[in-house]
Amino acid sequence: MTRVAHTRAEREANLRSAADQREHERQAVAAHYEHSPEIFSLVLDSRLAYATGVYEHAGEDLETAQARKYARIAAKLDIRPGQRVLDVGCGWGSNLLYLAQHTEGVFQGITLSAQQREEALRRARAWGVADRVQIDVCHVEDLNLRPESFDAVLFSGSIVHMHNRPAVHQMVGEVLKPGGRVLISDCYFPVQPRGDRDSAATEYIFVEALGYCRLIGLAEELQLMERAGLDILHVEDLTRHYAQTLAHWIDNVRKHRRTIDAMAPGFAAVLQQYMTVARMSFARRTALEYMILATKGAPTVDPGAWPIAQKGGRS
Repeated sequence: MTRVAHTRAEREANLRSAADQREHERQAVAAHYEHSPEIFSLVLDSRLAYATGVYEHAGEDLETAQARKYARIAAKLDIRPGQRVLDVGCGWGSNLLYLAQHTEGVFQGITLSAQQREEALRRARAWGVADRVQIDVCHVEDLNLRPESFDAVLFSGSIVHMHNRPAVHQMVGEVLKPGGRVLISDCYFPVQPRGDRDSAATEYIFVEALGYCRLIGLAEELQLMERAGLDILHVEDLTRHYAQTLAHWIDNVRKHRRTIDAMAPGFAAVLQQYMTVARMSFARRTALEYMILATKGAPTVDPGAWPIAQKGGRS
């Protein structure tokens, strides 16, 4: 498959060796997330989801929308007692710990940030699920996992930071058991370019703010998944939901600017600037947000019968 480089960051990544790119991601991406969790607690929901929520209407609050998103992921992954789940780019544990609290699965998460790992494990202990949770600081391509050792794999707001997508999907296809599920919730470019992908604004988000991002087309992601032996079950467009989520985050940054700057001078401006550009991109659909569910072999659930919650509580 011919790899098309959409941005300067991606073209530069193509010039690096695979090992050099992994090291670049390990350092550049982690830098954003190594800021104090206290800062992000002022901006995000109470579980610290750094990804889109799911809204029923324009006036809905962030906490409710993120609770609905957690329930949506739980319904789609359908974790049964004793099943093993890998959360790649688990952040501060938002989805991983929700699933641990609401299912009887066993969970392994990885992150590039020591700060995120420490906070996620602290929450796991506080919420009584630490005995079923393991979190490591690790790049996804450095994982050494047994074939067919997981029942589900989750990427929420994380695969965008991974340049070598073919290797990532190949790993997923190998580690999933027959009937295993993979869920991705992340950002994509439309195939037909809309706007300037080499703009200073794009560069600011992809490099200055977030370290490294690679947006590809939805069809390319799906093809890579299929090449890894996965069958696509369901795709839904959450683009407008991400624009709404970002609006809430921006309001929170503005509200807490002085507190954030006291802890990390200048970081409030970074957050507000990149989130503002991102919100405009999703509102204009120059960038898109999708949730993808795929399975290895025959699905264990009926897509037409998912008990997806329509109203999110504050769990």
